[in-house]
Amino acid sequence: MRKLVSLALILVLVLSFNVAAYADGDVTQAKPLTKEEIINSKEFREAVKAAKAEFESQKANDKGGPVLFAPAPKVSHINVYGVVSPNGGQEIYGFNNNPLSTTNDHGGAWVQCITFQIGYDSSHYGTLAGSTMTNNWSEAIDLDGDRTIDAWAHSWVYEGSSTGGQFVGTVYSINIATKWTAWINVR
Repeated sequence: MRKLVSLALILVLVLSFNVAAYADGDVTQAKPLTKEEIINSKEFREAVKAAKAEFESQKANDKGGPVLFAPAPKVSHINVYGVVSPNGGQEIYGFNNNPLSTTNDHGGAWVQCITFQIGYDSSHYGTLAGSTMTNNWSEAIDLDGDRTIDAWAHSWVYEGSSTGGQFVGTVYSINIATKWTAWINVR
């Protein structure tokens, strides 16, 4: 009887380990990430920390330059922060890491791309394979604590069956008429 109980206990432990290991490897994603899921993540806090260092460096290098007509900083950086889909799960790249292509195959009923920018824009939009995406949330970020918005995170969602394509996030700086883009090939 003892051997039977021991064998049953070992089978239960092995089965629970296999289920836990499978759950960690699951890349499916039921819905796009919410603003709260992103801004409360460790990865986003690290991206904001990196952006703050970059912003402070830019401010130090701009001493003695032309005076802007508005307190908001011009756009000086944009990158693809992450790509999310039901089949490909989450790929979070952070602040400075913007690969040329996603690793996972992001097919499914929707695709979400998140951009991170330093600077204030007059307009912004995202496209996937030339199709306009919906801006479902944006997060304003004050990098230096002066109560002026210095950076933004924007979430773009394409709702429809997708086989991927190139995502392009575009912003137009508000203070100096320049166009900034970030892109990634979504598999």
